[in-house]
Amino acid sequence: MNQSKSIKILLLCTIGLIITSGIAYAQVDKTSELYKTLKTNDSLLFSVGFNTCDISQFERFLAEDLEFYHDKSGIEKGKTVFIKGVKSGLCKPNNTEKINRYLVEESLEVFPLYNNGKLYGTIQKGVHYFSQVKDLKFDDSDNSAQFSHLWLLTNGKWEIKRVFSYNHIAKEIKKELKSVVIPQQILSSYTGNYKAPKTGNVTIKLSGNNLSLKAGEMEAIIVAISQNTFAHSEASLIFEFTKNENGNISRMVVKENGKIVETAIKQ
Repeated sequence: MNQSKSIKILLLCTIGLIITSGIAYAQVDKTSELYKTLKTNDSLLFSVGFNTCDISQFERFLAEDLEFYHDKSGIEKGKTVFIKGVKSGLCKPNNTEKINRYLVEESLEVFPLYNNGKLYGTIQKGVHYFSQVKDLKFDDSDNSAQFSHLWLLTNGKWEIKRVFSYNHIAKEIKKELKSVVIPQQILSSYTGNYKAPKTGNVTIKLSGNNLSLKAGEMEAIIVAISQNTFAHSEASLIFEFTKNENGNISRMVVKENGKIVETAIKQ
């Protein structure tokens, strides 16, 4: 057998090995029991554990030597350290800024890990997003991130050994705003100077049939969507003007994704 023919046979064998390996370790079908099991585990850990602060789910699913790698907040090692952080942060008593985690269902993938044909773990990956708004849909969210979880199967029990949370990005929200025309007299009643605890001084002025808002370095046109409610055309912010008992405009309430994030008092 000449050298050229030997090389060709070697290449074909190598390609065949790669192809068969790829088939053996491809992601599992979403109707498989393995996929369903890991999806259920994800739901228990996050929909129950994270979103309702059921710490028992973290105790159940996290390995003692857990390692958590986050692209913004660094590395955290150990189940005990992680749970302590959850208790003092996300799940601290009377937390008024509770955040929920939501899975983008169609993004979830599960890749089995074998040792000599025996299943010993999986890599589970997908996309999720976070919000203080309950049951917020992905299209209405302003963020997303990717995750990869290394699950190991030990004595019939699934545990997360490694967590990678990365590609946290702000997501542009595009919504079609239906504007309304408000009489200039009513528009003028909203103008003036306001003061907010977080933002500081806010100035509202007329801008055609809408209003302009200036807060620090930020300037924006807010569009009327009802007689006393305005929307930011480029962000998920709503501005609602309210009256006091004398019928005068007294404050401006700012909402993001349906949640009040600021209240500015008219000066």
